[in-house]
Amino acid sequence: MKTISVKDLQPQEKPGNGWYIIDSVGEHPGSHSFGGQRVQFVQHLTPEALARVVAAGVPAEGLFIDKDHCSLDARGSTEAYGWLRELALCRLRPEGDSRIVGLAGRIEWTPLGLPLIETGIYKHFSTVYPPNEAQMRAGSFEPAELAGLALTNMPNNEDGQPPITNRKHTPLLPPTTGSENQTQTNEKNNMEYPAKLLAALGLAEGATEEEVITAAEGMAAKAARCDEAEQAANEAVNAEADATITAAAKEAGVELTEEEEKEVKEELLANRKHGLRFLNLLCNSKRSQQAAPGARRYAGARPEVNNSLIANSRQKKESDNTLNQRAHELCREAAAEGRTLSFSAARALAAREPKH
Repeated sequence: MKTISVKDLQPQEKPGNGWYIIDSVGEHPGSHSFGGQRVQFVQHLTPEALARVVAAGVPAEGLFIDKDHCSLDARGSTEAYGWLRELALCRLRPEGDSRIVGLAGRIEWTPLGLPLIETGIYKHFSTVYPPNEAQMRAGSFEPAELAGLALTNMPNNEDGQPPITNRKHTPLLPPTTGSENQTQTNEKNNMEYPAKLLAALGLAEGATEEEVITAAEGMAAKAARCDEAEQAANEAVNAEADATITAAAKEAGVELTEEEEKEVKEELLANRKHGLRFLNLLCNSKRSQQAAPGARRYAGARPEVNNSLIANSRQKKESDNTLNQRAHELCREAAAEGRTLSFSAARALAAREPKH
């Protein structure tokens, strides 16, 4: 059973990748709906219950962290603001005082999530445990595993959970050193957003918390729209390729096999000019074979007349795949900077980049 102490936690004045208390030992009110009936209960987070949660662990790829559990809604965003990689029990002291004070998680923040905690936009965690109907209807629930984790400013156990940053004191952690004036200075510094963050959000120095929140949410919305637009464009390109293949085969009076259609489509998506040429040659070759009595039918291998074209097409496809990958990277970079960049424009930029 992995156990850490509060000294292993990420410093509150410098949030980043590391260990955080994501839930605290204690009793917390809860409610859950079963068949439209709302059931009230008390959630008992005992050291024994949290030990079971630690033993259950997290998925191999980690557990993604969202905002205010928006991913629980089927229409909500599933963007990862961080990844929970590991769980442990957190005790009060490394030696001597071995009292368990909470459930700790080792978190790796994403570029979307780190600014939200660095600037104090979000201060707390909210956990999700799989429900146990029998326990909950009986009024007392002890979790056995962790199903979700979210950033929030309204935790269910606000009185016992330490915040992510030092903007709010918690008795579970050693008190902040220094005078009252020092504490007030720390509070003020948390509102002075990093210049790089403001520049990335397109804001001027001295921007308010509301302006930062609005800009961050706008950037996330732009990234989502970019992904949706890219997906729609890909679907349109695929549909157009299918229609082109069907029309060419119909015009030539031939029937392409599933394998042939797949190969032609790959050529069209990699390079339309070469793909059309390959499609026409294939259709003409099949039509010629059908017209010649006893001619060999296409049976999984391309006609020999197309061998040189196939080799050239494969080389061209490999080059185009590299360009497509770079274009996707440029689209993501633009979205992260709050810019809109179409895939075609990104591909043109990628083609002009120097070859290494």
